[in-house]
Amino acid sequence: MASDDVNHTGFEDMAPLKGEKARLALNALSHARDWGGELSRLVPREEAERLATLWKDVQDVTAFQGEVVKPFLEALASQTTDGFQWSQDAGALEAGRLFLSNHRDIVLDPSFINMVLLGEGHRATEIGIGSNLLKSPWVDALVRLNRCFVVERSGSARERYAHSLRTAAYIQHVVAQGQPVWLAHREGRAKDGMDTTAPALVRTLSKGGDEDTWNDLAVSPTSLSYEWDPCDAMKIHELLSVEVGGSYDKEVGEDERSMWMGLAGGKGRVHFHFGAPLAWQTGPQGEKQEKWMAQKMDARLMDGMKLWPNQRLCAEWLGLSSEIAHQAPKANDMERAAWQSRFEEVTQAMKEKGWSKEQASRMWCKVMSAPLVHRHGLLQQG
Repeated sequence: MASDDVNHTGFEDMAPLKGEKARLALNALSHARDWGGELSRLVPREEAERLATLWKDVQDVTAFQGEVVKPFLEALASQTTDGFQWSQDAGALEAGRLFLSNHRDIVLDPSFINMVLLGEGHRATEIGIGSNLLKSPWVDALVRLNRCFVVERSGSARERYAHSLRTAAYIQHVVAQGQPVWLAHREGRAKDGMDTTAPALVRTLSKGGDEDTWNDLAVSPTSLSYEWDPCDAMKIHELLSVEVGGSYDKEVGEDERSMWMGLAGGKGRVHFHFGAPLAWQTGPQGEKQEKWMAQKMDARLMDGMKLWPNQRLCAEWLGLSSEIAHQAPKANDMERAAWQSRFEEVTQAMKEKGWSKEQASRMWCKVMSAPLVHRHGLLQQG
């Protein structure tokens, strides 16, 4: 199915650009900025210039993703990771239609998923992205050319609920046509490191707990594991601000800086696992079904998660039990040195923000070791 074959009738305001609108936007955007210069901040200059030149001849979204976006992501992975690997349950890429994942990076989570899909000869997903991130017209155009659809985040509680229902209807509409979708399993990134699926999302995606509606989505639990988080210092500052002051107000342009740091910063080793679709399971009597299914999703996500030595070192620094800490591999000398360097880097950055070394160290180690704590808790639940 080609991009233009997906019927978005009734959802045009939130759907990705396609057809003549996409062609005009691709042409306008390719000349709107010095993309050779922009991309060379992330990948080698020669590759950046090659991609910028190719872009000027691209006429549709499929060519844009295949000829520009995919090679850019491959070059980016080479520059900013110590190796990108992925695995899958048997047939997961073919069977999955809604790739529901934990959420670490605004741009790279769905981008790396699509790099895998495109590399294996599958069509790229449509990507759910919050309207709060689309504050610039060129960013809005760029993401909608990359098959993003807009998840509205504004309004009152009642309005936001209505937006969530419409988003679910949109996903059901396109998945029914064979178009895969990526969506985070909760609103916003897991800044505290705890990857918990939102029961409310399960409820809306399943139309209030309808088994057939959920199963028709073929929900693939997709586990994303980054060894290092380039945005960790920003997240620690926010978490400490909330802990001490009860709230945090973002600075102007903070989302954009976070997106840039996530792209350009070192991520260490990266591993994605694509799980077989999770069928609806009826929970015990008296248990809210969306909460039960959210826990099942969490268990599958954590089961596919790659655990890293730096998480074990953080758990040990906090004095957590060996049952928790030893889920992750033991660090070698090189990994221990890298951990110590990052530890000092983050605590120094937080000192400049007014936080003590003890505050910064504790919060950083808590966030880093959170997947171990969460996984252990799920195992204890059975």
